[in-house]
Amino acid sequence: MKRMSVFLLLIILGLMCDLTPLSFSKLRKDTIRINVQGEVEKEGEYELDLYSTVQDALDAAGISEDADTSGMNPSALLKDADLVIVPQKKAEGEAERISINTANVDELCKLSGIGPSTAERIIEYRNENGLFQQLEDLMKVKGIGQSRFEKIRDDICL
Repeated sequence: MKRMSVFLLLIILGLMCDLTPLSFSKLRKDTIRINVQGEVEKEGEYELDLYSTVQDALDAAGISEDADTSGMNPSALLKDADLVIVPQKKAEGEAERISINTANVDELCKLSGIGPSTAERIIEYRNENGLFQQLEDLMKVKGIGQSRFEKIRDDICL
């Protein structure tokens, strides 16, 4: 009798459950949220389509007259929680900083104490983890400690 009661209870519970298959397409995220700061008309957080580029973010925020986008890669893909900082145009005579988010190997090698192998590691880290969110994130790259970071801090930007 106990077995029959347990069996009936299991059948009743089974009938009460929703047995429709799980749809993974509903779980997939089709947008990303990014933050745009610096020389733009409207700083803030933006929701963009998946696989949006830096240019899409600039179009959404609007570029101010003082913006210097020459060091930015407009076709770089963004990922969720990326930070896009648009720098201001440099005053004449002011030394130009190297962007750790867009610089290539040759540009990174211009930094004191950064050779080709370290420059490659910076680019590899950037490609695997997305754009650097703050300058201090550069110390997460193997070979860049506090002392090396302090030497180049004034020569870099996001």
